[in-house]
Amino acid sequence: MWRTVILAACLTPDPGASLGAGSAAVDYFVQKGAPYLCYLTCENKKLVHEFMDRGIRVSLQLIDKSCDLERNLLQWNVPVGVLLDAGCENTEDILNTASRGILFDAMHMWLIKEIADHEGGNILNVLQRMNLSVDADVVVAFDKGDRVELIDVFNYGRIQGNDLEKKYIGEWSPEGGLNVSLNRFKYYDRWDFHNLTLRAVTVILGDPKDFMPEMLSDVGYKAGVPLLTKIPTQLLYILKDIHNFSFKYTVAGRWIGAPERNSTLAVTNSLFWGEQDISCTSARMFKHWLEWVDVFSPPATSFETKFYYLILDQGIGSYENRFLTPLSSGVWLWTAAAGVACTVLLGVAAVLEARSEPGLYAFFSVFAVICQQAYEDGVNLFEEMSSSQGRRLVLLVVGITSMLLYNYYTSSVVSWLLNAAAPTLADMDALINSDLELVFEDIGYTRGWLDNPGFFYYSGYKNPKEDELRLKKVTRARRTTALLQPAAAISLIRTGTYAYHTEPYTAYQVISRTFSERELCELGALRMLGPDNVYIFGQKRSPYKQFFVWSLMRLLERGHTSLASARVSGPRPTCSGRAPRALALGQAAPAFAALGYAALLSVIIAVVEVWFHKAQNKKQARGEFDNRAHNAERSDFFSEA
Repeated sequence: MWRTVILAACLTPDPGASLGAGSAAVDYFVQKGAPYLCYLTCENKKLVHEFMDRGIRVSLQLIDKSCDLERNLLQWNVPVGVLLDAGCENTEDILNTASRGILFDAMHMWLIKEIADHEGGNILNVLQRMNLSVDADVVVAFDKGDRVELIDVFNYGRIQGNDLEKKYIGEWSPEGGLNVSLNRFKYYDRWDFHNLTLRAVTVILGDPKDFMPEMLSDVGYKAGVPLLTKIPTQLLYILKDIHNFSFKYTVAGRWIGAPERNSTLAVTNSLFWGEQDISCTSARMFKHWLEWVDVFSPPATSFETKFYYLILDQGIGSYENRFLTPLSSGVWLWTAAAGVACTVLLGVAAVLEARSEPGLYAFFSVFAVICQQAYEDGVNLFEEMSSSQGRRLVLLVVGITSMLLYNYYTSSVVSWLLNAAAPTLADMDALINSDLELVFEDIGYTRGWLDNPGFFYYSGYKNPKEDELRLKKVTRARRTTALLQPAAAISLIRTGTYAYHTEPYTAYQVISRTFSERELCELGALRMLGPDNVYIFGQKRSPYKQFFVWSLMRLLERGHTSLASARVSGPRPTCSGRAPRALALGQAAPAFAALGYAALLSVIIAVVEVWFHKAQNKKQARGEFDNRAHNAERSDFFSEA
């Protein structure tokens, strides 16, 4: 489909010429499929009814009076046709106004009728001075008397110094009608850009002194050239080889910059000022940035960032440590209820058996069986007494239940330890509450995030956690090293006290060269952003937008986009499993804590038993002494008597 706006200029100095040119214009617009037409003339109104009869809606504007051209040619989503009567005196003023208003674009089709012997000269000389580009759809109609010749004119880039391009596309005659060879989509006829040089802005970190274009296109890793630049460059290089154009590069340090003239050079503001044609890099797009640049879809690649650190091994109960809770709370509650019921039942049996201290007897009997121990109170457990049947039954039930519970518990613990993921930072809260010191790659989007509180770059929407992270771990944090450091500083995480923020491409390029097998197995990552789409972009109302959108879609359909991503990204180093990770202290600590509590309880019980035993012995010795003294007194009394 032709998604363009058609401007037709029809020069009509005499009635005979007017009739042929008018019929040619009607047939041309009908073939183009223009639903609307703006007819700009000074006196000739004969063609209005002919256009309306052919199903084209027409608005008439006299250009010898005041004419708001941009308002008259305003379009939204559909092509608008405009017929200009170039026989009027101010035709060149109309063309100049259209040139300044960037109306020679992909949404405007021009048909200009020129008479070979017209006193005003060749219209091509006028168009040579106009702001035409590769997306222009301008056709000049030369009236030869018995036929009308159609010439397609455009410019691959007038601002780059290119000349006007002219191509014969066909003719119209009363006998044969309209016969044109132009393709339905104009870029098939404008395939070769004749070595056009486009101004391209890219991003390299660190302001390199020895910049070479190969730094952007090489598949291998180059410090300072992020993935956001590598993959778009690969795609644009395919297009420049196919369509024969080249790039003149400008290197910036940041992607996003304020549009004010005294601002630091960045990709967006250089495009906004019209100093560059296209970005040889890519970036995320937020709503207010779309007022500065035009996005070329589809996305060039996806982008994500992560915090990298070595796996934490401290803390009891932290970082997914569930050593003490492999069973549900309901299991523990029913176990406690069953223990209490068995204790009460055994206590009742002890009362019926007339045992001394039946409550203590029942409690310690059940408690000992739960601990897989025996409780001796001086009575043979296998004594043949009908009164001991209740005790045997209770202890049997408690013993079997405790054994099954212990087996199930230990199986759950072992299964969790073998299958659970290594303890990592699960979310941003865990990172905020950790003792890790944050270090960021020195890159433009990080600087923008740090310098603009309230700018939610990583979430894309208002996120209190992102503000909290910036406040607690960056603004108010006590630091032992610089906040922004190059990619090589990711080795700081080996100490276990730092977390380094960067994109996976950069991180793994450094990690694969410097980290050992064991360190790879201990490596953890917390995603901060993405994956989110990033786009190549150009000037606002860029004349190259339609071409690059069409070209990038073709690359995506043919698999070039995924191939470029695979080539540049490369494999990611992973833990092979040959150096297994030992059980972390944060996982085993609860077991040692439980053992310590049990040992302390056993010591307390032993001390109480020793104290109680000594107290009983003293009481018994004192009673025996009193008895001997009493017996001695009685003996003395009877002896005296």
